[in-house]
Amino acid sequence: MSEVIGEKKEDDLFLIQIRLFRLAQNKWNLDEKECSNLFNKYKIYDYIETCYEFFHLQGDEANLTDIENYLKNNGAEI
Repeated sequence: MSEVIGEKKEDDLFLIQIRLFRLAQNKWNLDEKECSNLFNKYKIYDYIETCYEFFHLQGDEANLTDIENYLKNNGAEI
């Protein structure tokens, strides 16, 4: 049974990462490559995974605001 729960979490995490990527891309007016470069440079996918327990409880807009703050605190300009 734990495998099913683990797979569900992995699927949910993947969907959160995709939604936040698309939302960031639209909000920050970046093309796919620019947004991908930003996410990779600042390890945003890892950050989302680290914050999963918190992120899956709140909405995407609040999560993107958290990511924006994380990026700004790490010297990114968005």
